[in-house]
Amino acid sequence: MSKSTLNALAAVLLTATALIPSHAAELKLLIDDTTSVIPTEVTYRVSPEGLEVKGWVAKRHPHSGRILGHVEIRLLDDAGAVLAQKDTYMVHYSPTRTNPQKASFSTLLPEVPKETATIEVAHRVGKTMDGN
Repeated sequence: MSKSTLNALAAVLLTATALIPSHAAELKLLIDDTTSVIPTEVTYRVSPEGLEVKGWVAKRHPHSGRILGHVEIRLLDDAGAVLAQKDTYMVHYSPTRTNPQKASFSTLLPEVPKETATIEVAHRVGKTMDGN
């Protein structure tokens, strides 16, 4: 590799370690299963761009209507206080289809506070953080 390529790679790695806490790979994953649509198969990984969270939402009772709403991802500290929150929409399904069984979601949180201990994932119906 050329020297300029190595320098660029080193800069990216330094930026990633500054934004992502070193313990991010050890975060707890908390799934809210109290609603009729439940996040499943949720995974996360640390990348140079941030914390990627993805998975599926599935209906608790098959053939029981549409999947509406959004997925809410919250980063919590040890005491359960919310440090950051991001809402994302489901993809790979048709919201107007009468009986979809599940839909996928994927999002990126570019900045992860050092105090983050838990990633909470929940399905919500209603307005998102930005009011949509």
